[in-house]
Amino acid sequence: MSLIPDIEAYVAERAASDWNPRSAGSHRHTLRRLAIWLDQRGHRRWASVSGSDLDAWMLAQHERGLARNSRDAFAYTVRGFGAWLAARGKVLRDPAVDLRVLDDDEIDLPPAPLSEAQVAAVFDAIPRDGVVGLRNRLHLDLLYSCGLRNAEAVALDVADLDLDARIVLVRHGKGDRARMLPLLAATLTTAAEYLALRRDLLRGPDTGALFLNGHGRRLPVWWMQRFLAAIGLELGFRVHPHLLRHSIAVHLLRRGADIRHIQQFLGHADLETTKIYLRLVPGHLREDYDRAMPVLMAT
Repeated sequence: MSLIPDIEAYVAERAASDWNPRSAGSHRHTLRRLAIWLDQRGHRRWASVSGSDLDAWMLAQHERGLARNSRDAFAYTVRGFGAWLAARGKVLRDPAVDLRVLDDDEIDLPPAPLSEAQVAAVFDAIPRDGVVGLRNRLHLDLLYSCGLRNAEAVALDVADLDLDARIVLVRHGKGDRARMLPLLAATLTTAAEYLALRRDLLRGPDTGALFLNGHGRRLPVWWMQRFLAAIGLELGFRVHPHLLRHSIAVHLLRRGADIRHIQQFLGHADLETTKIYLRLVPGHLREDYDRAMPVLMAT
């Protein structure tokens, strides 16, 4: 892997000066994990890695359950390596210079949700023609209208869609919790159209995965992240899968949806996790929530 030699050079240099073998091994392990993650997303040189890429990696560490102190240690390692890359002229700008570790109650809250007009613009940017266009459109539909995590969406099988009952079954949500979600009429139509053409993507035996890539295999998690990032560049605002999930939660709350329904919709184990979205809705909803809390806690 082309990202690894710089890691080895960095670790060797630090080990020769001030790191003991245990520290060197720990830093090497962290940076190799980062390199694998970046390589899977198409990065072959450190010069192509941006601060946003490193932020996304840190968010991924939280989503897999890494504790705050471990995330702090990871960030410390990456900042040190970024400064070394810049000092050696291997990057034009240190991509880790602004890297920070969000508090746990900040992680699930973006700086701001997309507006409904921005979401519409993202949908408009995806063609509906052909099996690939329909696949991408359905994937986006499930991220926004069903509030799925990207990993949940790509893990779906064809059998998890029940078009007659108009539901999608998420079998393995976060914490291995299952939930059923309704399909909107537009999503239902897109799903039917995609399933009618999905066989065009098959290459060999059908393993049942809902979203297939051009090789007939299950679509990888990183694919939609890169696809939406490219659309965001065209539209002039940042887009990523998790931001769509955040946005639908805020949009539903602004339209008066019950916060307990939002909790079930998003698959949160704890209502306190859902409560952070109230910071992005009009004041009267926050006040209503506060007044309702004694009742909610008693039920």
